[in-house]
Amino acid sequence: MSFWGNASMFFSMVAVVTGMLCGVCVAEESAKTSTPIASVLREPLPPERLTCTETDGEVSIEGPAFSYTVDKANGAIASLRVLRDGKPVIESAGPADVIVDAYNMASRETEGKTSIAYQGDDKAVLVTGGVLKDTAGQSAPMPYTARTTFFNDGVVVAELKLTPEKEFAVRECIRWQLPIRGRLASYLHKRRDENGDKSASGKLPAAGKAVRFANLTSCLQVFSPEAALALFTDSGSMQSSEGLDTAVVDVRENAEGTASLTLSQYAVHLAPTAAPYILSASNGLSFRVGISLAPNRLPHRRAQDLRMFTWIGDANYPYPTDEEIWEAARLGYTVFQLHRAGTPGEPRPPSGEFDRVLKTVHDAGMLYVWEENADLLYTIAPGVVKMKAEGKWSLWQGFNYGGRYTAPMDPYCDLAATCLASPNGLAEYRLQYLDRMMDRYTVDGIYLDDDLAYANCTLWKEHGHPQQVYDCLIELHEMNWRRRELLRARCPHAVLISHNTTALVLPVICDFDGHLYGEGYGFGALETYWDFFGMIKSLNAQNQIWPGSKDKSRCKASVAYNYDLLTGGGQFEYMDWRLFPEKFPHAEGVTADESLYVKTYNLAQYYFGLYESTAHYFANSAEMFATSTPLTYATVYCNHVWRDYLVPVANMADKTQTTVLTIHRPASLGPDPDKRYVVYDVNARTLSASSGAARSDSLNRIVIPKQSLKVFYIRAAPSNGVFHLWGGKRISETSQADKFTAEIQAPAGLEDAVILAVSGRGIKEIMVDGKPASFFLDRATGLVHGTVTFTAQPIRLEAILSGDGDTQLPKKSLTPDRLTSECLARMSD
Repeated sequence: MSFWGNASMFFSMVAVVTGMLCGVCVAEESAKTSTPIASVLREPLPPERLTCTETDGEVSIEGPAFSYTVDKANGAIASLRVLRDGKPVIESAGPADVIVDAYNMASRETEGKTSIAYQGDDKAVLVTGGVLKDTAGQSAPMPYTARTTFFNDGVVVAELKLTPEKEFAVRECIRWQLPIRGRLASYLHKRRDENGDKSASGKLPAAGKAVRFANLTSCLQVFSPEAALALFTDSGSMQSSEGLDTAVVDVRENAEGTASLTLSQYAVHLAPTAAPYILSASNGLSFRVGISLAPNRLPHRRAQDLRMFTWIGDANYPYPTDEEIWEAARLGYTVFQLHRAGTPGEPRPPSGEFDRVLKTVHDAGMLYVWEENADLLYTIAPGVVKMKAEGKWSLWQGFNYGGRYTAPMDPYCDLAATCLASPNGLAEYRLQYLDRMMDRYTVDGIYLDDDLAYANCTLWKEHGHPQQVYDCLIELHEMNWRRRELLRARCPHAVLISHNTTALVLPVICDFDGHLYGEGYGFGALETYWDFFGMIKSLNAQNQIWPGSKDKSRCKASVAYNYDLLTGGGQFEYMDWRLFPEKFPHAEGVTADESLYVKTYNLAQYYFGLYESTAHYFANSAEMFATSTPLTYATVYCNHVWRDYLVPVANMADKTQTTVLTIHRPASLGPDPDKRYVVYDVNARTLSASSGAARSDSLNRIVIPKQSLKVFYIRAAPSNGVFHLWGGKRISETSQADKFTAEIQAPAGLEDAVILAVSGRGIKEIMVDGKPASFFLDRATGLVHGTVTFTAQPIRLEAILSGDGDTQLPKKSLTPDRLTSECLARMSD
């Protein structure tokens, strides 16, 4: 058996014989071309339009990856469907229903009419008026109205008002429920008295079991990396008897990754002996319920390449130098955030520095995102100054951080807390300055700091909150949705990134392309990380890991890249005080080799091209491949342009381990059975020494230091020629009788080795952008290598071939990369 399985059916590794690759099949690559990453980052977002159609009995609302059907007779959502890659991953198993004792809104006995009050690409609004009827026929009919808003991000918010003709006593419950079936594996429950990072979560129980909560319910969610759905309400647990449920996940079936269940939230839940909850005839009862789901939009291929670098700065260095910006780009980062630039559109002094930074970021090929806060405003912002001068600050006032946040290393960072749900023009003010920002600067998006549904506003009556303890979740979602709509209209490729700690609450996060959920925290077992944080993939969005500063539990770079590369790539976000610790003494535990991990594993992703790849994750590919040693894992990335593979193999144990990677079903990974492949050890810079049907030596015995990883690159090897093996992103590659040509791209200004493999031919000379370049032949491996300085445009590398098959280049050994020689060796036991 070869590494890939049965050699006679598939393929085996190329032998390395006397320094040359022999016996490989022809692989013509001339028709293949990659799009450079800088262009991919700026490709417009897929359409996010909503359509609304009407028949005699139904209204159908369809978004990019979901659909809802509303029964016009009662206004209830009769069905919903969520698609991933065109296939259903969630479907309703009955209507979304509001139940008040013996009244059911979705009942056929309900009499009402529904009309479309508004329909556009952004949202649809339906208005229903009707009468609920007691299914037991023992109580008087109850008039009600519903105003239901369907957003193009998949969120639905229904404002309901019950208006009994005379006082009505609720004796059992007011419940909001939805039965569904889908690719679901875990649950999450957010209370309305906390911001979401303390949400209870876990795996769904077995069939016939339930997860029950008896606290202040806000959002009840089920999810997996494939799909997610949440119910939420602004009126959870208004009155509940002690010990009774306020939220329930009732599982009917749970097998093979698919679960059937019912989600329920209670506004009122009373024991038989409890005092009733009274609905008055004069005021009735108004409350809101909602649904959020994922996938809620189509994927953008840039998702796993949104690697963000943050310049936080301090009072002495609020802005980076041009060289510091270029250094971030040379590490493979594609998004640049200036963390304390000031109110969006109004950069902090000194004058002109922001213009310079923005230009340099764009010249370096990166996107620029401006940081703003979900719940804070700079005290010097014109709107804040005006409100305080007029004595109206209480209309916007919030209480997070005690009402004010200051950064000790940067006095300019003086911010006032705001209420997320203030109805007094705060949202409009925020949108105005974002609009002004886009008028003034070519900003590519927003990083929203502390995007959390806080429950700490003491001005609940003045701000019109439905309850004294209220987390503002519905208003925060609408602000986030409005922010996305504005930025997308002004910048078709806009990027929105939010900071959520571990508060992955669907209505809050569903409008963002990236989710930074850590402050340097440890993430526990890899499987736990995937089960919980993998939910972000259901949104077709990007996970992001923040390395932190003084946190003792900070996830060190070596193990952070295990999480990163095993679960999709592009996640490890870096910052100024970790890259330049001498300049900023804020961080603790920054080791001299930390940036080597960043450079090695960021560039591995850059060079392979995650944006044109599909990942087969360790968590759901056991039938395709497996490692032989406990606490070792592998993920296989398949590049659909070049039909090559990137294989990170990680060791999560606290000791060096040796493992074997075996492919059980090579056909599932898509290699061409008529081609031969080589395995390149990215760290050691060696080709596997394999022959015939023998297993590749590189993958037969993989020695991995504790909590680190090895990366292998596998590609088809053309015969009788030269091919690009590693170093830079291959954009194009062609072979002629006397010349090999490749276009290769890497971050501008980066110096790195470009490595070529030679098969059955010799090389007389190598040219880079038309000029002779210093390249060498490594006798031991037959690999040709040379150091290249990359430019903003792909370099053009030409290898002039010799007719006699002799490579006439100087001889020089190809040594392991610095990470292997300096870091991984020290980590070995």
